[in-house]
Amino acid sequence: MIALAGVLAMGVVAGTPGRASAAQPVNLGYAGSFAVLASSVANTNLTTVTGNLGVSPGSSVTGFPPGVVNGTTYAGDPIAAQAKTALNAAYNDAAGRTPTATVAAQLGGTTLAPGVYTTAGGGFSITGTLTLDAQSDPDAVFIFQASTLSTSNVSNIALTGGAQADNVFWQLSTAATLGTFSTFRGNVLSLSSAAVSSGAAVFGRVFSVNGTVTLQGTSTPPKTRVTVPNDPPTTTALTTSAGVSRSGQAVTFTATVSPVSGTLVPQGTVAFKEGSTVLGTDSVDLSGEATFATSALPAGQHPIIAVYLGGDTSSSEGIVHFAPSKSPQVLQTVTSSLWDDAATPAVASHPVSSAVVLGTKFRAAVSGTITGVRFYKGPDNTGTHVGSLWSASGDLLAEATFTGESASGWQQVNFATPVTVTANTTYVTSYLTSAGHFSYTLEYFQTPHSNGPLTALADGVDGNNGVYAYGSTSVFPTKSYISTNYWVDVVFTPFDGLWGTSETPDVTSDPDGSAVVVGTKFRAVTDGRVRGVRFYKGPDNTGTHTGSLWSASGDLLAEATFTGESASGWQQVNFASPVAINADTTYVISYHTTSGHISYTAHYFDTAHTGGPLTALANGDDGPNGVYAYSAVNAFPGSGYQATNYWVDVAFDID
Repeated sequence: MIALAGVLAMGVVAGTPGRASAAQPVNLGYAGSFAVLASSVANTNLTTVTGNLGVSPGSSVTGFPPGVVNGTTYAGDPIAAQAKTALNAAYNDAAGRTPTATVAAQLGGTTLAPGVYTTAGGGFSITGTLTLDAQSDPDAVFIFQASTLSTSNVSNIALTGGAQADNVFWQLSTAATLGTFSTFRGNVLSLSSAAVSSGAAVFGRVFSVNGTVTLQGTSTPPKTRVTVPNDPPTTTALTTSAGVSRSGQAVTFTATVSPVSGTLVPQGTVAFKEGSTVLGTDSVDLSGEATFATSALPAGQHPIIAVYLGGDTSSSEGIVHFAPSKSPQVLQTVTSSLWDDAATPAVASHPVSSAVVLGTKFRAAVSGTITGVRFYKGPDNTGTHVGSLWSASGDLLAEATFTGESASGWQQVNFATPVTVTANTTYVTSYLTSAGHFSYTLEYFQTPHSNGPLTALADGVDGNNGVYAYGSTSVFPTKSYISTNYWVDVVFTPFDGLWGTSETPDVTSDPDGSAVVVGTKFRAVTDGRVRGVRFYKGPDNTGTHTGSLWSASGDLLAEATFTGESASGWQQVNFASPVAINADTTYVISYHTTSGHISYTAHYFDTAHTGGPLTALANGDDGPNGVYAYSAVNAFPGSGYQATNYWVDVAFDID
């Protein structure tokens, strides 16, 4: 490949480093297998540590027994030292995150969404229950930055919405004290000391960077516990009742949740999501299925995932809490037509049996693709039927023969290849019937008929509407009779980006495996909102992918990490909130891949490319297009090479 590999020899200037945020969990690295890690550990009475226990640079571990370690104890050895190095890095990472909110010191009785939290008081306390709501995102991260943490007796941290203890971090510059018989979830990263009181149950880790972890056990069961989270993993699969549906048509999504091992079926809740938006939820039944049905999806492309939020399941040995999981993405295509299936003609079967072509003139308010033709069939219309799409001047754009028809009602045939149509441009859709007996409604097009982005023109707007031509072959219909509607329709999918999902790159997987950011410069002809990022993925592009929107000068306007990807093809992620953009202003849409192997088409941007209200700029119009930056982290892509299209697209809504 030429587009990126060729520039390596010339030297590459990487973009600015990506910014740390709560979207990224704190990497515990080698310390992750440890439940307790400090410079020294002291225990009294009955305590169970599930996970490794380590001390470094010292070697003092006291109170085991009577304490029990269900793992390995590493005291003053190279393994403990390696874990301590990882802990130092994790503490600095958590301390360096930019706070997203300042909250009251008392966290009990509150519910918090994912974020980085600090307090003006310097220390956090928990009396009662703190609820952490992941909002149906199992990857959600919670970071708390303070000098101290103190939890009251019998206090509790509850996790909901798919939140996981592994993704909760308490970065404390002084000390932590977990109260008697409290229930604590998360990872304590204390610079100095940390103490776990009698009877406390910790689902997470208790770490001290420079000091001592003190464990106060109980004299009788239940024991004090510190347990590294180890919920049984699950998988979630998602199917749809119709890969392509029409606007207003009900579609049912079915999620199947399974354990990675064993036969116990996980129970709990599944959230069905498009981007960050939860469309609906359902409880998993005894067979492992949850369903969601909707008829509210507008015309367009909808990347849907199912998220199992984890849950408690009864077994013969007690309660098993299964870990959450996400399904691969299902792309639900919703088409638009001029009429829905409930619309019917005034006359179902005309008595004339002559072969005839009948058609409708129409326009779309936005650019998109026509994938097929529909027509209403009366019971006497038994002939062979051929559907066609024409330009307004009579150029045949696509044609297909209907098969598998029903005796009457709406029929549909799809073209072998979708046809791109331009907004506010007249086209003609038609069908040939060899038997005649067509359906009709007189004087229908004396006024226009609109449905969503499509409009069947009023008689006289661009010539007459309700057109026909007698003949035994498919020809362009030009005659008309008193604005008659012959009930010929189209199957239309609007563009909300630069490229339709049927468009593909010349090269799907470049051999270069370097981490890189690639992007597209674009403008919109109208104000609107960017919902998210699309990109075309080849089968070798297996890395983590981060989508971003930038100003032309490199200001990061939004970013999001792709989830639930398919093995190849178009992928989409939506931002947490749509970003307003201005008409006739240059922006850059990009994605970062840690694995390289990007898709591309060389010299694509030698000319501009327009899709609906969006234009990908020609190379040289406001700098290069097809932009990139080699970087291990997300960065602004500013370099260009041979006007190469890396197939990064924008999900856009007109205001």
